Amino acid sequence: MPEPRNRTAAAEPDALFDRYTLPKVALTVILAASLAGTWVTTHLAGRGPGVAVAKWAYFVALGVLTGGLVWKHLFVRPADLGDGAADYCAEMYERFDRIALGALAVLTASGLVVLGGYHAAFGPTPPVYGLGALVVAFIALGTATTLRDVPVEAQFRSPAGIATLALALALVAATAVAEVATRGFDPVVAGVRALHLLAFAVWIGGAVWNIFVAVPTGQQRPTVAVVRAAGEQLERFRWAVRFVFPAIFLTGLYQAADGLGTTVATYLGSAAGLAVLAKVGFVGLLVVVFTLCPMWRACSPIEGVCELDDLGGSGPDGGPAADDGSVADGEVTDDD
Repeated sequence: MPEPRNRTAAAEPDALFDRYTLPKVALTVILAASLAGTWVTTHLAGRGPGVAVAKWAYFVALGVLTGGLVWKHLFVRPADLGDGAADYCAEMYERFDRIALGALAVLTASGLVVLGGYHAAFGPTPPVYGLGALVVAFIALGTATTLRDVPVEAQFRSPAGIATLALALALVAATAVAEVATRGFDPVVAGVRALHLLAFAVWIGGAVWNIFVAVPTGQQRPTVAVVRAAGEQLERFRWAVRFVFPAIFLTGLYQAADGLGTTVATYLGSAAGLAVLAKVGFVGLLVVVFTLCPMWRACSPIEGVCELDDLGGSGPDGGPAADDGSVADGEVTDDD
């Protein structure tokens, strides 16, 4: 007997969640590519794999925090804090605060290793003291803001929130400058490195927010107002990725050429060169993933978020929206 066209999400949730595998695959690929890139830079600097892992953890934690703060204060807009989506934003902020506390703990531990490496390269010089002061200030202010129990409207673009975001951006840039300075400071190389790390931070922080903050929160409140707010925030992230993706790729190529040269044999005949090629392969895989996500409506399991035009005045199956403002009762169709 043929399977009925409409079936409830409770009866068969995998029909919706299986498609959401793509963003998780993308996040895994991003992490793998960043680990490969971090290993290359530490290997060329003569440091061991333990330092590479610690520095990678530092970059990821800083990226999760920076990109999350970008979403919190830039991708969320004042209209999202209205009556229809205010609770949604409030719970998102609470979820992000819990993630931020974990990321701050990782940043603290890995930051000690990173600062120790820069201290070994520079000695007790102003660059190390300056970077150390930024790390301490960011951890202190970031911890203070995540522990505050205040309404969502008071958190949105508050002086403390904007100061934390500014510190995060400054810390990313200062880390890039310190990295380059260990090999002899070059302003062009430092600028490229800073752009690379900033783009990575916006990307991975936004990906973590979408997967672990926006989606689980939105699934608990599938109203039209929440779906629209979530979809608009996701679209702002998509636009950022349109600039972030080529920035990461092009700055990565520049750094590879700066560190290894442009001879093909160098890339085929060395571990660092093969790691660079692997990273290029990861980038190609990401292109495929980001092409498929919107085509397959796989950027979010929340109905309507991937394509706001799907909402209109209708429910997910083209019927009327539910009377309580929710998206009609979780029906999943074969065409979704």
